Amino acid sequence: MSQESLFLLFMLAEGIFLIALYQIYLVPRVISPAVVSHWLEEIESGRINLPLVLESYTGELIGNIDALLFGFTDKDGKNQRGRIQKFYEGAAGKAAQAMVGEKEGFAANMLKEISLEPWYVQAIAAKLLPSLEKATEGLGKASVEPPIAVYDPGIARK
Repeated sequence: MSQESLFLLFMLAEGIFLIALYQIYLVPRVISPAVVSHWLEEIESGRINLPLVLESYTGELIGNIDALLFGFTDKDGKNQRGRIQKFYEGAAGKAAQAMVGEKEGFAANMLKEISLEPWYVQAIAAKLLPSLEKATEGLGKASVEPPIAVYDPGIARK
């Protein structure tokens, strides 16, 4: 064996040994108990008010989810739509307009429209689009004018 292959073999064995040592001994027996005892001391001494920390975290999380779904008011006082709201109002409508006369279909056009949105909006859309495509399969074009309801009371008085 050459020196290079022996060196690589030694480095591989050393890496496996260090990872095993860290995972089997250091984390469970040294690091975890030290971290847990430190945070318990901080909480018990009163330096960290855990209910207040959890309450502020929950409030911030709800605010972010609300902004994601329903929008928010920015610094200038303008109402901004949420990402998912933009998807339903913008991309779905534009894709439906664009698909008239195209062979690609509803899902492909909608995916084109949301290509600049963040990854999580695209992931949600990718999960929803097959069911939307299946639901709109047999639908033809919408009629230009809706049917007009006619009331016929039966015997008309003259």
